[in-house]
Amino acid sequence: MGRKQVIRANDVARAKKDLNTRLDHPAPAIDRDGDGYWGPAVVCASTTWGDFERWLDVNDGRMRRWVFEPLNDGTGKGRVVIYGQSTFVHANTESSIQTSITMQIQRAGDDINLIGTVRGGQVTCITGSFGQEPNASLRPVDLSVGGVVMAAIHNFPFPNVIVEVAYKNESLSNLRAKLQRWMDPAYSSVQVAMGIKIFAGPVTSRRLTILHRRGHPIQEVEFGLEHDHPLPLTFPLGAIYFGVHLPPVLDGLEDRPISIDLVSLRAVINTAVQREIGD
Repeated sequence: MGRKQVIRANDVARAKKDLNTRLDHPAPAIDRDGDGYWGPAVVCASTTWGDFERWLDVNDGRMRRWVFEPLNDGTGKGRVVIYGQSTFVHANTESSIQTSITMQIQRAGDDINLIGTVRGGQVTCITGSFGQEPNASLRPVDLSVGGVVMAAIHNFPFPNVIVEVAYKNESLSNLRAKLQRWMDPAYSSVQVAMGIKIFAGPVTSRRLTILHRRGHPIQEVEFGLEHDHPLPLTFPLGAIYFGVHLPPVLDGLEDRPISIDLVSLRAVINTAVQREIGD
């Protein structure tokens, strides 16, 4: 009788080492979007969501960028995989976007204390038969499950704003699918899901952003090439505070646009990529 498929510390270490070894070499394949592809590292080939969730409860932070993908074998189980590791490129891109959003909240109300009305972070979420966590997120501090606000897991609410950054071995198709899951009205109350794809092919400066805003058409903007005009990406401030009352100093400003300057973001990304190459 084989061992029960649960995750152990050496499973995570093995998967990370395997992935890092592969990423240190040229991509063995190019996907349909022209991006390098190395394939996922399998942390656990078959486990239940309940077993994986219990593992997460006592191993928070040991592994990031994981996905629980359902198996098509009728068992109701899934596999746990990682496609990429957290890098300087990921961290700088996520931080730039999140900092921009929180600074615009403060400027809108002319009150530095507004930073205390929102929280960021990574939270375990169930979206249908998939399990996933956002790269970065924002939610009001007093957001709670009930009414239009759905539970991500147990009694913890979905964040209102999600940021996903896909880089090496994190394909555009997987990014699109993850964003769609965040916005699925059957499972999630996320209001805004933003994806940034940084292509990592042999010779490419392609950068693509995808913005999902609930109830509105999907926006996609290519921003890798130099432009002599602004490239803003916007959503309303009120989306951040969905499910709660706006702070008093923001009353009447729910439609004020929160804008992500893609020209500035491109500079942040390019600097981070060049530093990684230099290292």
